[in-house]
Amino acid sequence: MCNSCEALVINGVYCHETGCPNSHLDHEGNPYPVKCKECGTEFVPEEKGQTCCSHSCFCAYNGFPEEIDEEV
Repeated sequence: MCNSCEALVINGVYCHETGCPNSHLDHEGNPYPVKCKECGTEFVPEEKGQTCCSHSCFCAYNGFPEEIDEEV
């Protein structure tokens, strides 16, 4: 557990309800590579909780249609 965690105790066991907010950081506070949940490519998260390497992987993993970029 880190100093940013909001922990719960369930049946006497400390745990995270929604995951550690610093899970994408190493012990020195630097981001480290994680695997994309959709395609498996390793990438360095740019923000807390980022689980996919790109917008298209995020949409595919969550079952959302990709937005079509149209010039206006």
